[in-house]
Amino acid sequence: MSDLICPRCGRSSRDVGFIEAFCKDCAPVRLECPPKVQLEVCTRCARAKIRGEWTNESTRKIADLVLSKCKGEFESSGYDEESGVAAFLLPGGVKAERSIILERRKTICQQCSRISGGYFEGIIQLRGDRAKAERKAHELLSRLERKTFIAKTDEKDEGIDIYVGSSKAVVALMAELGIKTLITKKLVGRDQGKRLYRTTFLIRL
Repeated sequence: MSDLICPRCGRSSRDVGFIEAFCKDCAPVRLECPPKVQLEVCTRCARAKIRGEWTNESTRKIADLVLSKCKGEFESSGYDEESGVAAFLLPGGVKAERSIILERRKTICQQCSRISGGYFEGIIQLRGDRAKAERKAHELLSRLERKTFIAKTDEKDEGIDIYVGSSKAVVALMAELGIKTLITKKLVGRDQGKRLYRTTFLIRL
């Protein structure tokens, strides 16, 4: 196979690596990056909205978000938030850098908005022996806080009520723990034509 000659600088493939018809120094870079990427951050819980999900920030998550906005032929990439520089390794060992500003926009996530508005979807009613109800409430609270938010707890003469942000989270936990409950639903309104229900989970101890 005959040597390649770069049409831009005239160097031969014997002297330098080539990317298709051009030497690696003259080859056009197929790389598109936005000048800035916007990141929504909740002012109350400090979580960030990354790929449609509210989550705790990390260096890896931020880098993944920024680099997901870049298009081109690159073998590896990295992003440094402090300097705002994204580095890419292109075919043929060519290195390229782009300046991408991470712009934080303060907002309030849906969960914090619901908490401040007193929103809840489900009520867990613990009934029976008081000591058992307190122990079970402690167990359920520690587990539910990993899945959803707790709007409030209410201690009554007849037992303990736990107001929970997500009914689905309660259903999943009840199945996980094998707890039998009496479930009732009440229509509380509509949102854009969709019926909204509040679910009560009665647990007798």
